[in-house]
Amino acid sequence: MIKKINFLFDILNKKQKTRLSILLFLMVFSSLIEITTIVFLIEFVSILGSEGFSSGVSIIERFANILNLNTDFLNLETFSYILIFTIALNSIFVLATIYFTSKLSLTTGGEMESSLFRYYLRKNYLFHINSSSSQLMNNIFELVRRVSNFVLEPSLVIISKIIFLLPLLTGLIIYQPLVAVISIFLILTSYMIFFRLFRHKMGNLGKTESVITEKKYSILQEGLNGIKEVKILNKFDFFKNIYDQLFAKLVQIEVNRDIIGKFPRYLIELFFFVFTVLIILFLSRSLNLTFNEIIISLSIFIICSYKIIPAFQQIYYHLTIIKNHIPALDQISEDLKKSIQNEDLKDLKLRNNTNFSNFNKIIINNLSFDYNNKNLSIVKNLSFEIKRGDKIALTGLSGSGKTTLINIILGLLKPSSGEILIDNEKINISNLNNWQKILGFVPQSIFFNERSIKENIAFGIPKKDIDINKVKELIKKTKLSKVVESLPHKENTEVGERGIKLSGGQQQRLGIARALYNDPKILILDEATNSLDNLTENEILAFLENFGKEITVIMIAHKNDVIKRFNKIIFLHRGIISGFDNYENLIKSNEDFKNLIDVKKTTEKDNLF
Repeated sequence: MIKKINFLFDILNKKQKTRLSILLFLMVFSSLIEITTIVFLIEFVSILGSEGFSSGVSIIERFANILNLNTDFLNLETFSYILIFTIALNSIFVLATIYFTSKLSLTTGGEMESSLFRYYLRKNYLFHINSSSSQLMNNIFELVRRVSNFVLEPSLVIISKIIFLLPLLTGLIIYQPLVAVISIFLILTSYMIFFRLFRHKMGNLGKTESVITEKKYSILQEGLNGIKEVKILNKFDFFKNIYDQLFAKLVQIEVNRDIIGKFPRYLIELFFFVFTVLIILFLSRSLNLTFNEIIISLSIFIICSYKIIPAFQQIYYHLTIIKNHIPALDQISEDLKKSIQNEDLKDLKLRNNTNFSNFNKIIINNLSFDYNNKNLSIVKNLSFEIKRGDKIALTGLSGSGKTTLINIILGLLKPSSGEILIDNEKINISNLNNWQKILGFVPQSIFFNERSIKENIAFGIPKKDIDINKVKELIKKTKLSKVVESLPHKENTEVGERGIKLSGGQQQRLGIARALYNDPKILILDEATNSLDNLTENEILAFLENFGKEITVIMIAHKNDVIKRFNKIIFLHRGIISGFDNYENLIKSNEDFKNLIDVKKTTEKDNLF
């Protein structure tokens, strides 16, 4: 466990470590103030139980004698004021330490969340294909929260208590060695026994909590994302019951953790006070102490125990908390390390200044791809050339590799073999960002953020920097003018979560407008007109055709009438290029393509009725 906590401190950045150093200094100073308060309390009892500072038992008198200082000016009234001031000062520093400890852990947790979020955003597309979004959200929000609040902060509290205990226990041992050593040994042994008894239980509770919390996020996401099906099939209770069961398990984990963490204190307090009284009485007879000396000695141990036992309890309690939440750190430790140290982002610093805007041709050379290197190629040995201004239709049966090819061209997937050349320059990690700058992409399912129409068209651009004239022009070109004009706030109208306030056709047109906002030289569409009515689809396609050589268009298409409009067609069949020509030539020369078109004609005809 100590290694894992050290790992957490090691991955802190320079700024976070500086804040930690300042906090540690505050902890030391606060502990000194608190110990001074305890000494003054003991001294106050000593004054009350004797004849002032000259009784021989006064701690201040002893130090004054060592330093040859005069204590004649001190009396009960003066010392009372000093004690009150010290207690008030101690309270201020204790509150300050609690405040800055909490602030440091929460701030660091927020920074970890941000780093992890950026790290996941930067991960390659294949990572996101293979990962669950609910798991990633759980990592960012829940596991980081547990690490910062229940591993980092408790570690800081433990450090604070150790800093406080060390000088206090040392002073007790010097004052009354036998009683102090026995008492400390018994307290430490008791807490160690409790911790060893329950550490595996706490670890298992933490692992179970991680699993249940991830399931809770997943069921929430499933229920809300599938709201149509939930309502139509009347499955409200199905999701609610699962959530309630998970919540009940989390409550039980929390109750068990709380009991294990808190109950030892009450047993140890009772035992310690009984033991202290018996030992003091025994020593008073053995050492022939006066009644006043017995009262003072007893007071010293009672006052110290009032601070010592809670400090040991705090250490024990926070150790159980850490043990319970260490599994959260185990789950995200590697991701945290990479996100904070930017190990996974080093290659992005290699970006060059290549400008692909004036390209002449795209060369796909012997391109193959298989997921997870399982020797099961989705596309294999693809080679073809696209000239600037070409309008390419990409078609084929489902599963023939169309979307995979598009994702490779977009730079979302890295080919298993082969290369993409823009003129004579190979696309690689150093120039990928420059390549993507000239691309516009319209996916089959458009993503919308919960913002206005103009913010969704100018995706990812700060509101103040949006070119509103360009937005209005694109709204007009994509045949959205009537729709936007009918809305209460025009282009400032929010589209709702996932664009729910827009129809499927309106969503696709808005997606096309977004793809064109950054003036791409290549526009790639994945069945981006399939939700449009025939009239609007023809208008959009005519609009794309009018770009001429200004924009190269690559579009996955299935409708026969749409395919006909492109000057070149790539026909994929079982992951290979079965044909690459214009429509007329492919119909004549490629039997598979002809059969596919015949099926499409029949299907489209049937859909009319």
